[in-house]
Amino acid sequence: MSVPAGGAVPGGEFGRGDDTVIAAARAATFVLLGEATHGTSEFYSERAKVTMRLLDDHRASAVVIEADGTEVEQVNLFVRGIGLDRSAAEALSSFRRFPRWMWRNAEFAGFVEALRTANLRLPEAERVGLYGMDVYDLYGALERVRAYVRLHVPGAAAAANAAIRCFAPHRRSTEAYGVASRKAARSCAAPAQALLDALRHAPTVDLVTAGEERFAAFQAAEALVDGEAYLHASFAGAYSWNVRERSMAASIKRVAAHAAGQSGTARVIVWTHNSHVARAASTTMVDRGETSIADLLRGDGGDQVFAMGLLTHSGTFMAAPAWDRPGQIYRLDPAARNSVEGLLRRSGEERAVLMLRGAAHGGHSDKRPQRGVGAVYDARMPEAVYSRVQLATEFDAVTFLDKTTAVTPLP
Repeated sequence: MSVPAGGAVPGGEFGRGDDTVIAAARAATFVLLGEATHGTSEFYSERAKVTMRLLDDHRASAVVIEADGTEVEQVNLFVRGIGLDRSAAEALSSFRRFPRWMWRNAEFAGFVEALRTANLRLPEAERVGLYGMDVYDLYGALERVRAYVRLHVPGAAAAANAAIRCFAPHRRSTEAYGVASRKAARSCAAPAQALLDALRHAPTVDLVTAGEERFAAFQAAEALVDGEAYLHASFAGAYSWNVRERSMAASIKRVAAHAAGQSGTARVIVWTHNSHVARAASTTMVDRGETSIADLLRGDGGDQVFAMGLLTHSGTFMAAPAWDRPGQIYRLDPAARNSVEGLLRRSGEERAVLMLRGAAHGGHSDKRPQRGVGAVYDARMPEAVYSRVQLATEFDAVTFLDKTTAVTPLP
């Protein structure tokens, strides 16, 4: 397809879209900021810039990232100014599980420091929290709930002990539990649910620190229930993608309610992968019966969600050759010419923001290949990371970067 004179790409304008995007995002309850890989430096800085601009209107807000709440809790205390850590790098030491580089990196540390600095200018009750939403840390969630029950909800001790006894034989191996859970007699779904129900009797608290501790325990209990369901589906041969999406969407909604407090409404800014930000119907996800966080949060009211994808043409990124392996830097080959990224590159811009919602779609209505890389990357099959999308309706906006670099992991 030809590109009009002046380098503009059909469907929007490059170079002047930032303010338009921010204005549209300010009106949303849920602002979803994607990324095409889990290891690209510039994606963190772009999301940090958007996030900090959205926070400057002092509306009750929170930030949620694609990580387990058990690992994010320590960082939440740091950004609120009520933790014991002396630096962002120290707070990020809580990220010990795969893929560690995804959040324990210099780029995210910079954002964490900036958020803390901004928070310390605000009254304690108005500070912006940072939370996780994922379901992978099953045993960490169980330990978090047990610790809270011991101190604050003695009436739930029996339920906590029953859950611990059920999960204990698998020696903290989620794989071992997943395999065992295929037999109904070995399932821990009922003890996990009973523990969540028992925790509901925990007394409410008013102090910020105590309130955050209580919320973290409840989120962990929910993650235990949802993590068990996700593992069961994964190892029973059922389709697990939607189990995880529903869990993460529900977690985001709970954060929104928690952040709103007495105000009734809050804005939640979510950092996650493009695959969770996209409209499933605009991608090949729909062919597999998959939904997305964006779809689940939209429900019947699309305007409460603003979703922005981030794409890159070439450079380097960090990923692992297999699950639970150390991350390494890979070369990101120039995107295929007929791809979404290939089309965007022909604008001639090194960085471009394209507003899609309400714009004339032009060439973006065509189905084109688009690249998406997860935490695991097989360098022998670079073509496997492409899938066909309709960019015009996939996101509400997109930021395109011509060349990007890998994140810098922290020790």
